[in-house]
Amino acid sequence: MNKKNLIAVGDIHGMAHVLKLLLQSLEKEFSPDDTQFVFLGDIIDRGPDSLPAVNQVCRIIDTYSGSVMVLGNHDFFIRHLADLSLAKDEEDRWLAQGGMNTLESYGLDDGDLIDAGKALRRMRPRHVTLFENAVAHFETENHFFVHAGVDPEVPLSEQLAHDLMWIRRGFLNHTAPFEKMIVHGHSITPSELPEVHSNRIAIDTGSYRTGRITAAIFRDDILSGFLSAEIDSDGERIRRFDVSAKEVECLQVA
Repeated sequence: MNKKNLIAVGDIHGMAHVLKLLLQSLEKEFSPDDTQFVFLGDIIDRGPDSLPAVNQVCRIIDTYSGSVMVLGNHDFFIRHLADLSLAKDEEDRWLAQGGMNTLESYGLDDGDLIDAGKALRRMRPRHVTLFENAVAHFETENHFFVHAGVDPEVPLSEQLAHDLMWIRRGFLNHTAPFEKMIVHGHSITPSELPEVHSNRIAIDTGSYRTGRITAAIFRDDILSGFLSAEIDSDGERIRRFDVSAKEVECLQVA
């Protein structure tokens, strides 16, 4: 059963310090009694602190019942690392796309990836469970939450897991309505801010590139606005946006 408030969090990519700022703000405002989180995937890779980022996601899911993590294309690789099924072509692809940052964060960057997978299972079982239990999508009556997007030619009930994790072409430029409003990350928005389109809500605001992570906030399954946390050379800020993604507040934290 879905709760009154639902918070969807965009791509994190190992930016644990920014995620901490975002979650601190959200936890002050939203109680576990009536709120659930949906993390839209790509918790790891590219940024420097994947391990503490995963720790934070686990804590929220364990605290806010009904919360879930959607499997991102980067998370897919560490799931296969953990179950010792990472193929050679997947290994090369992962390491070329930020996987080495994750291995370094976990202290698993010295040696064979089979050994790394075994060590991950032994040392971080809660993390392994997080990735094993990650879902392909999450849906409410009005919204369909995914990592990357959907194939416009396929009903939502028949989407392929690969497309839900990877798709860009054919989805981002699709303007006709879907069965439900799609809420997604994966593709950094051109504005590097949350964006609302006629058929989709995009909240990948380029965490590892911009120092900004964004959450979309839904009340009774209706979008009520966005909250972004960002950290850069000018300090730490919390920015709020209305339902049209227009900025309405910027609070300098430090």
